[in-house]
Amino acid sequence: MFALKRILVPTNLGEPSKAAIRYGVAFARQFGAKLYLLHVLPSKDFDAVIEAERVVEALLPEVQPAPEPDPEDVVKNAARDDLGRLLTAHEERETQAEYLLRPSSGSGTGDAIVACARELDVELVVMGKHRLGFVEHLMAGSVTEKVMRHAPCPVLIVQHPEHEFVVPDQGTSASTRGSL
Repeated sequence: MFALKRILVPTNLGEPSKAAIRYGVAFARQFGAKLYLLHVLPSKDFDAVIEAERVVEALLPEVQPAPEPDPEDVVKNAARDDLGRLLTAHEERETQAEYLLRPSSGSGTGDAIVACARELDVELVVMGKHRLGFVEHLMAGSVTEKVMRHAPCPVLIVQHPEHEFVVPDQGTSASTRGSL
């Protein structure tokens, strides 16, 4: 028997990632699995996003002065702000979606994704991938290929653009899906 309880979909917010999210949602629905959407940022960008979120939370008008925001809550709120628009409210509830924001380590985005997959003990990683030419691949490498080689679980690669296998639910029209 094949069972999925936790699915990780890393995203850079591009079109291939959006295609992968559609597959991640479909698998989460099919298996009743929890869906994690992960966005990995370069460390300096991550620090700037978190600091901006911390300042916003600290400056929100309160009746009483608020204590210093909890760092873990700040990261969760920043992740929700960053990724919350990728799923409809129905998809979010149905897949028990959790949004994650992580800094990329010195060894890169692929290692941060693999570390997150290990930490969450996911059974499947779903990633989008651009079709790169040979020279582009030699110059840039591929985060997807690095994850595929080092992930602790199977990795589903969704090529973009490619034939679409996931079809919308009958109750979900393209107009209600937002930008996906």
